[in-house]
Amino acid sequence: MQLTPIDIRNKEFRKGMRGYQCEEVEKFLEAVSKEFETVYAENFELREKIQRVESEIGHYRKIENTLQQTMLLAQQTAEEARQAARREAELLLREAEQEKEQRLSEAKSKWEEIQEEIQELIRKRELIRAQLKSFLNAHLDLADSLERDLNVS
Repeated sequence: MQLTPIDIRNKEFRKGMRGYQCEEVEKFLEAVSKEFETVYAENFELREKIQRVESEIGHYRKIENTLQQTMLLAQQTAEEARQAARREAELLLREAEQEKEQRLSEAKSKWEEIQEEIQELIRKRELIRAQLKSFLNAHLDLADSLERDLNVS
């Protein structure tokens, strides 16, 4: 049985032969009732406060869970971004390496073409030189032959 201040005030005791003095008992019951009323009201207020605090704690726990999930998501997103950046950097490096190799190959091919052209020009120069020498020698021979013919006649 839960007592209330009203229960204490309204409590009546049976009287016996040498019972308690009614006035004293009533004053005591009144004092106990007032004190109990104060404690009862305080208890009621504390229960309400506990409910509010528990409600706030529940709210803050939800916020905490949301923040933890957000943080976890942010960490996952950051890791994914790092991995994507790493993959992209690797891809860019491979592309740059391929482009370098291609340019190097093109430069080497061009170098070989230029070397071939130089060799071809050297051969042509030698041919022209030989032809010129042959032409000049033929003219010298012709001039010598004409001179001999003039001297003989």
